[in-house]
Amino acid sequence: MNHRGTKRGAALLLAGLLSVGLVPSALAAQDNTPALEKIAGYSTGYSDQEGGVAEIVAYSQDNQKCYLVNGREQKLDIVSLAGLTAGEGAQSLTLEQRLDVSQMIPGFAFGDLTSVAVDPVHDRVAVAVQAEDYAAKGAILLLNYDGEYLAHYPAGVQPDNVTFSPDGRYVLSANEGEPRQGYENGTDPQGSVTIVDLAAETPAPNTVTFEAFDAQREALVAGNVLLKQGRNPSTDLEPEYIAVDGDSTTAYVALQEANSIAVLDLASGQFTGVHSLGFKDHSQPGNELDANKEDKQAKLQNEAFMGVYMPDGIALYEAGSKTFLLTANEGDASEWEEYANITTVVTGTVEEDGETTDVEVEVLDKTKLDGLPAVEEGTHFTLGGRSFSLYEVTQDGLTQVFDSGSDFESITAQAYPDHFNASNKNNKLDSRSDAKGPEPESVTVNLVEGKPYAYVGLERIGGVMVYDLSDPAHPAFVEYVNTRDFSVDFPEAGTDPAQGDVSVEGMCAVPASASPTGQALLLTANEVSGTVAVFQHSQQAEAPAELPFTDVAQGAWYYDAVAYAYENGLMAGMGNDLFLPNGTTTRAQLVTILHRLEGAPALGDNPDDPFSDVAADSWYGQAVYWAREKGIVKGISDTAFGPDQALTREQMAAMLHRYAQYKQADLSASADLSGYTDAGQIANYAQAAMAWTNGTGLITGTSATTLSPKGTATRAQVATILQRMSDLFAQA
Repeated sequence: MNHRGTKRGAALLLAGLLSVGLVPSALAAQDNTPALEKIAGYSTGYSDQEGGVAEIVAYSQDNQKCYLVNGREQKLDIVSLAGLTAGEGAQSLTLEQRLDVSQMIPGFAFGDLTSVAVDPVHDRVAVAVQAEDYAAKGAILLLNYDGEYLAHYPAGVQPDNVTFSPDGRYVLSANEGEPRQGYENGTDPQGSVTIVDLAAETPAPNTVTFEAFDAQREALVAGNVLLKQGRNPSTDLEPEYIAVDGDSTTAYVALQEANSIAVLDLASGQFTGVHSLGFKDHSQPGNELDANKEDKQAKLQNEAFMGVYMPDGIALYEAGSKTFLLTANEGDASEWEEYANITTVVTGTVEEDGETTDVEVEVLDKTKLDGLPAVEEGTHFTLGGRSFSLYEVTQDGLTQVFDSGSDFESITAQAYPDHFNASNKNNKLDSRSDAKGPEPESVTVNLVEGKPYAYVGLERIGGVMVYDLSDPAHPAFVEYVNTRDFSVDFPEAGTDPAQGDVSVEGMCAVPASASPTGQALLLTANEVSGTVAVFQHSQQAEAPAELPFTDVAQGAWYYDAVAYAYENGLMAGMGNDLFLPNGTTTRAQLVTILHRLEGAPALGDNPDDPFSDVAADSWYGQAVYWAREKGIVKGISDTAFGPDQALTREQMAAMLHRYAQYKQADLSASADLSGYTDAGQIANYAQAAMAWTNGTGLITGTSATTLSPKGTATRAQVATILQRMSDLFAQA
């Protein structure tokens, strides 16, 4: 399937309240936004539900080839993109060479090949290789474009990421130094970054450790740098990923488990600081999450959790005189043999078919970490932010200027309601809700016709989120694209080729000037399916218009619906620049909305049968009297309307049904509700209305087996139904 954009006024359907039968492979924020069009793909021929097959991909503009870490064979796959044609999908890429580098370093006991990078300035490729012995030093291997040996340099222990500085002078590796055999029976090597100045007459590696920070441990944890209790920074800090600034003078190093970034001066070979990335308050509007895997539905809500960003991939974007660091906030636990710094907490229960199940959520074990801030009792720390963030680089460190909040879960809930928070090893709804959700893994930036875009790859559910970075303090959601097919079940081992691209691990952005198609490209390496997807980004995107509400984020599942309701004068804010999307809708509010839909017609001098609890001069008075006169409402009794009562789902269905009748709309649709276990709870007056709204797709189940007729509707949900209803009437 290849559905493009959703229009303002088109259906945005929330899993739970609303549902869709077809799943879009691309979800856009508004009309005419560009979809990343998959134009080609490559398969290693392997797949693995545990991942690690197609991991990191890099591209050379000089020979139009990509270099892929093939984790299954621990070899480097070299694949040509030459000959790709713009705008033509389903083009296949073939393997040119599967390069075995394990014998290129004399006397080196080869372990894993972990990363690859390309230096277009000097036409060379760098590969990070780990030693067979987990405690031994790894190496940086340099090759020419044809895969022939040029040089090698010893690196720190367990190099996991390799990169060149933009000018090609330096090659660097992030050396994790993990205690892979545990603390009791193994060793905890020092984490480090290796710098090789390739411009030197005799290049030599400089492996920089964190020993200088051991004496500063107290200050680090006071600044919320996370360290394991009883461990020093020199052994506990584990570099994960490196981004180098445009001047090739400073490197920023992700210390994932420490929730921090280290800043490294390349000329001096010294770390100049280690900075905490802070914490995300999931109890605040805009930071909702779904931490309940037991209810088997997409249900985002504010909870007493603090998210620990813990980024994996990072990238830099420079705008004017400012530098911004982008972080893909994945989250990661430390689990080594006898040690684990995570635990589970019970946050509630779910009852189904007479059985009660505890809702367990994976959190950090506070007793094993230093550096966590003081929080109220009952507040826990979850791994990852389920988001991406931008931090402005300042003289004092890093200042967060943006976080995507609940966007990723809101958007994927809309796109894949039946597979929301599925894992990369199964298609099960809610599979990862208790542990890191969609898991943002990698992030990169590209310019398309002069406009900057951020691409964020999701490891679990898969796919890529696209944001417009024109205003770095307010990135705008543009699109979500996923080329995984959830209708294909996982086989007992690996994946089925029909499943498409599963589990984004690494990405590579190709500007139009370097692309074989003449259009900007994005390459994603998908570690479970063992594939590389080539997407073309060929049009300029326009971000959706700003709304005046601080609690309605661009990219939220309800953004377009709220915009529709607001721009058409159907719903206004609730004061203080708030829309309150998760707030309760009252009976008076829905009637007022329907009144506005009709242009707010005036009443005569003697309105018929006024309710005793509705004053004619109240803000909803005219609307209620109009609706009573037209037969749209009947009150909670003969004399009372209950304007401030929360609107139930069956009441909403009844009002919409009567309004449709007043509009002389087609009322022939009628769903069989017998499959819902609570259908018998529907009041007599609402049964025909629920059957009609269900049959038209306006209101469907809160789960596969429940309608929840006595449940209430949020303001965001009502806005979405109004948008859907406008389309329904327009088609009549």
